[in-house]
Amino acid sequence: MVVLYILGALVLLIGGVLFIRGGVYASFGESLRVWVKVGPVTKQILPKPVKPEKGSKKERKKAKDKKKKKGEEQKEEESGEGKEKKEKKKLDLSFDEIRSAAPALFESLKRGLGRTRKRLRFKPFDLSVTFGGDNPADVAEMYGKACSAMWTVMPQMERLVRLPDPRIHLDVDYKALKTRAEGEIGVSIQIRDVFSILWCFGIPVLKWYRSVRKSRKSQDD
Repeated sequence: MVVLYILGALVLLIGGVLFIRGGVYASFGESLRVWVKVGPVTKQILPKPVKPEKGSKKERKKAKDKKKKKGEEQKEEESGEGKEKKEKKKLDLSFDEIRSAAPALFESLKRGLGRTRKRLRFKPFDLSVTFGGDNPADVAEMYGKACSAMWTVMPQMERLVRLPDPRIHLDVDYKALKTRAEGEIGVSIQIRDVFSILWCFGIPVLKWYRSVRKSRKSQDD
C-alpha cells in the first residue's frame, strides 16, 4: 500500500512539473539582457549579475590570480593540439545544404508546433530592424529577402503559436554602415510541449545532420 502511495505521489509530481510554464525574455539593442523564468522563479543570465566579493583582500587576490592562470592555460591548450582536434571535428555546413533541407525541417517544426495547440506563446514580440551596409544594392536585396521571409513565416506563426500583439518594423538606411536591430522578445511554453517539439523536429534534424556527415565522409574517401 505504501508503494502505491509513493508511485501516486511521483506521478502527481511528474505531471505537475510537465505542466509548469517556463520561458525566456530578451531585450536587445544597445545592450543585450536575457532573463529565464521557470514557474514563479525568474533569473537574469545576461549580463551576469555582479556577485558581492567575499573573504579578505588577500583571499580575493589569490582567487583572481588562480582564475587568470587557469584562463592562460586554457588558451595555450586551445592554441596547440586541442585547437587542431576541434578544427578537425568541426563540420561547416554550406548554404546549399541548409537550403535543401529547409522545407522538410520546416514541415517537421510545424508538426511539432501543431501538437502544442498554441500553448507556445510569444509576448512581447517587438522587433525593429534597419538594414545598412557599404553596397546599396546588397542592402536593398537583404531588405527584400527579409520582407519576403516575414510575409511567409508570420502567417504560419500566427496559425501555430500565440502572438497576442506582434510588432515588426523593417527599414533601410543607406547611410548606415551596418544593420541595426532592437526590440523585446519573450517566449514561454509548458515543459511537456518541449518534448513534443523535440520529438517532431529534433529527430529529423539529427538524421539530416548524420546524413550530411556521412556524405562528407564518403566524398573525402
